[in-house]
Amino acid sequence: MQTDWSQFLGRFHPLVVHLPIGIIVFAVLLVIISAYRKSILLDKAIDIALLAGFAGAVFAIVTGFLLSGKGGYDANTLSWHKWIGIAAAIVCFACWLTRRKPEPGKKTSNALLIISTILIAIGGHLGGNMTHGEGYLTKYLPASLQKIFGAAPKTIPKKTFASVDSVIVYEDIIQPVLNNKCISCHNPGKQKGDLDLSSKDGITKGGKSGAAVIAADLEKSELLHRVTLPVTSSKFMPADNQPALTPVEISLIKWWINTGADYEKNVAKQHADDKSKYLISAYLGIDAANDKDIILPVAAAADSAALKQLKEAGIILRSVSSESNLLQASFVMVQQSTESEIVNLLNKLYAVKEQLYQLDVKHCVLSKEALQIIGSFSMLNKLDMQQTKLADEIITPLGKLQQLNILNIGENDITDKSFAVLKEMKALKKTNLWQTKVTEDGIKDFQSVSKDITIEH
Repeated sequence: MQTDWSQFLGRFHPLVVHLPIGIIVFAVLLVIISAYRKSILLDKAIDIALLAGFAGAVFAIVTGFLLSGKGGYDANTLSWHKWIGIAAAIVCFACWLTRRKPEPGKKTSNALLIISTILIAIGGHLGGNMTHGEGYLTKYLPASLQKIFGAAPKTIPKKTFASVDSVIVYEDIIQPVLNNKCISCHNPGKQKGDLDLSSKDGITKGGKSGAAVIAADLEKSELLHRVTLPVTSSKFMPADNQPALTPVEISLIKWWINTGADYEKNVAKQHADDKSKYLISAYLGIDAANDKDIILPVAAAADSAALKQLKEAGIILRSVSSESNLLQASFVMVQQSTESEIVNLLNKLYAVKEQLYQLDVKHCVLSKEALQIIGSFSMLNKLDMQQTKLADEIITPLGKLQQLNILNIGENDITDKSFAVLKEMKALKKTNLWQTKVTEDGIKDFQSVSKDITIEH
């Protein structure tokens, strides 16, 4: 591979540029000290500092020119950054030159030094914007100072959704993910790889590596390829140790691309399946918002280490309500796991059994051992076990769930024998028995005893 010397040397710019800044600031401190303590030695030190600062500035300018040659920066910001840097260097040299003249040379030199320092601050701000994104230096200013400098962030009210079907996939999910994880390096002002991910037009245009997204083609969509590479890869994104996309975010992007990467359709028009709807609801907290008026049992906060371990294992956890410590757990991301793997995951979930209020294990393969663990989750209010290979012989432990209100055991090979277990659930209000082997006579017999239970079949 041929060495690109201009880029090799240009990449020293972020290192080199700090040397003259430090030297010039040091010169400012020396000038302040000399105002109170006259010394020939101090005067010579100031002269040396100014000359060294100018020499360092020239080196920084040269490396900056080389670095800018690769492109990827906003042309207007780059131009201002470049010319302000050159002006700061010239003023610094003029500062050194005027100090060598008799009075009032020193006063003129001090004034020029102030101007040079101001120019350095402005140039540094623009450099920070190009390297780290717009508003990098003002983002964490105290609110009072943000108002003074006009940098106060615009307050965007949190969007609410009537239902998951009303969510506009690109606008409400995909672009916010990109905004949080990608646009600090891929925005109009800083386009690493000539890629802007801040808008539909930028995504459609793509960058040096080609199209960012190809509708219905996961393999050719460079965006997905980069965020799913091993973290150790030099091409992994986000780079520079920025927070990686979560498994849920990656799954949602995959689903969006697979369904055509449409920029206008909502979830209903995208014909999302149950898994996708659940992921979207969990990601946006739609159900949690709708449950806010429900009176929930009081529970202590779950152990943070246990929560972290469960999330790393692929279990989706979210609060049932913003004002409660109760949790909803879903195995939607680990449905392909083996029987033994599901058992291991349920054993890990046992660490939060006092907070576990809702559990979704549909489409997982559940063994007798798995049912015994689920039966120990005494706080469960809602349990979804659709299509989990259940049989009459293994569901007995579910009778222990005395707080369970809603149970879905549809699409399983259970018969009328299982009604004996359902009768033990004193709080049960609704159950789904769709596509099971229960009979109409069995249902009538069960409802004659449990009249308040709604049965879907």
